[in-house]
Amino acid sequence: MTRMAKLWQRNLLGVVAIAAVVAVYVVIDFGPQWSAYRHESTPRTVIGKGDSGTAEAQTWRLTSVRHTNRSPVRFGPPLPPGTVLTLIDVDRSGTPPQGYCSAVLTDGERRWDAQGIGGFSPIPPDGVTPLCHQPGPVQFAFLLPGDVVPTALDIMRDGQITVRMLL
Repeated sequence: MTRMAKLWQRNLLGVVAIAAVVAVYVVIDFGPQWSAYRHESTPRTVIGKGDSGTAEAQTWRLTSVRHTNRSPVRFGPPLPPGTVLTLIDVDRSGTPPQGYCSAVLTDGERRWDAQGIGGFSPIPPDGVTPLCHQPGPVQFAFLLPGDVVPTALDIMRDGQITVRMLL
């Protein structure tokens, strides 16, 4: 009987040791990836519809959202069938931080990256830039399926949402 008790204790200690090793492995291996995902999906600052807010030492305010079903420039390619070009203008004041940022439009389930310069992206008006690291107002262009109703604009820097502006 005592032999069975010792065998049971040894098996229980083995299970606890294996569980501890697996837990350490999961934390070390998946921890950084989970943290990066959490930062990618959780904004630092959320600005309500029609409001302005401060993030990265700048004041951000959504000034216009426009939709068009044709190319923004005469010499550009036509929009693919069933798509809409959404143009979003954002007014910023303050000194922008150095480095690249990007814009992402979301409907709460799906995400679309802003168009790069050229292609379907229009030429911004004077005083407006398509780049976040330059001071002043910025314009983003998104090529979306025609049935999409976007809910928020996310400004991403270093893989993190620094500003979410609700539409």
